[in-house]
Amino acid sequence: MIRGIAVFSLTLLFVTLVPFVGPIVITMTPLPILYQYTRLGRKTGLSALTVSLAAVYGILALAGQSVNLFVLVMICLTGVLLAEILRARFSLEKTFAFASGALFFSGIGFVLFQAFRLDTAPWRIVETFVAGVIRENLRLYEELNISAEQVGLIRENVAPLTEYFTGIFPALALSGAVITVWLNILAAQSLFRKNALPFPDFGDFGQWKAPERLVWLLIAAGGMMLAPWQIVETVGTNFLIVCCLLYLFQGLSIAAFFFRRKQVPVVIRWLFYLLLAVQQYMLVIVIAFGLFDVWVDFRKRIAGIKDLNA
Repeated sequence: MIRGIAVFSLTLLFVTLVPFVGPIVITMTPLPILYQYTRLGRKTGLSALTVSLAAVYGILALAGQSVNLFVLVMICLTGVLLAEILRARFSLEKTFAFASGALFFSGIGFVLFQAFRLDTAPWRIVETFVAGVIRENLRLYEELNISAEQVGLIRENVAPLTEYFTGIFPALALSGAVITVWLNILAAQSLFRKNALPFPDFGDFGQWKAPERLVWLLIAAGGMMLAPWQIVETVGTNFLIVCCLLYLFQGLSIAAFFFRRKQVPVVIRWLFYLLLAVQQYMLVIVIAFGLFDVWVDFRKRIAGIKDLNA
């Protein structure tokens, strides 16, 4: 239990005290909590996590450090939720749906609580958060010596940018929850098996496909974005983002299938995933492969080419 308290506390302190922690690092912080909570078991894990959260909050408060308690609680909650859902051994789809949905609705609950506490509309809370993120990015761009023209262009469009990102915030929040679940489960799979901890058998990710009927939602979303009413266009944009995320996963599934069948070296695979992280056009290509797989069935063609070569 002492080891668990130490791991939990160091994880939470790292998020709070280390400056310029990137989004990937933040996304992966539930992993050590997921791992230690599973090792300790439900009763001991919850006790150790409660002690750690209280200790970290007290230490930071005494030191005069600003504490974003919501972020710390969400990291702990994510780790615990993932551990409990993995223990239940649901299917891959149910695991993602339950875990991502729980994170998403926890965030909605926090926004509603803040709105009630401050006696304001929920979207004003989101708008304030988005505006703060844009201002923080502007400050960071200035420190990174980004050209004055680019910084000035963003500064002149802060109001429309804030309105736009506030409108699509539901889809961005849900996508963030799904990606957080995916990255942590992916990392936990190898970590758990390496340390002889039980982990569900989700089957072959290289065979995963999005529901075929999803294409009709994509078409409907595209049509809504052409509507002359702002609210309809915004709803359509949110649906489009979620559809593109699912087709991104289908495209990644095709890539994983191709890498395995062609025995592509690990270095090349990691280079491909690195390009996805830094080059937006690569994401568009992978999403397109996932979408057109509905009609083309790329995996069947890859398997056929492999058989011919054999």
